[in-house]
Amino acid sequence: MLSDKRVLIVEDEWMLAEHLGALVERAGGIVIGPVPSVEEAIALLPTGSDTLPGAATLNVKLLEDVSYPVADRLAELGIPFVFISANQRHSMPDRFRDRPLLAKPFTDAQVRVAIAALFD
Repeated sequence: MLSDKRVLIVEDEWMLAEHLGALVERAGGIVIGPVPSVEEAIALLPTGSDTLPGAATLNVKLLEDVSYPVADRLAELGIPFVFISANQRHSMPDRFRDRPLLAKPFTDAQVRVAIAALFD
């Protein structure tokens, strides 16, 4: 399903990050990260790099921050992403309300479908 597709995982909950990574790998994808912070995620997105992800999953709330700066950087680079969060769409900035949002709790199948859709 994700054969050799690179997926950045931005998630601060270690167990959930590992679970998402395992889902990507079982679907044939390559995990970038997972990383728990905005700074670490942005560091993985250098301009002009041939190692950029093809897509990303972003938890909205990260430790003491939110992932919106990462989402902005991904959008600048033209990299599709899905928010995976307990946050409601109406609480997000207007610029992200049209982006895919997978609500927690979710099923493994929902995650696989959401990530695969980013590559269509």
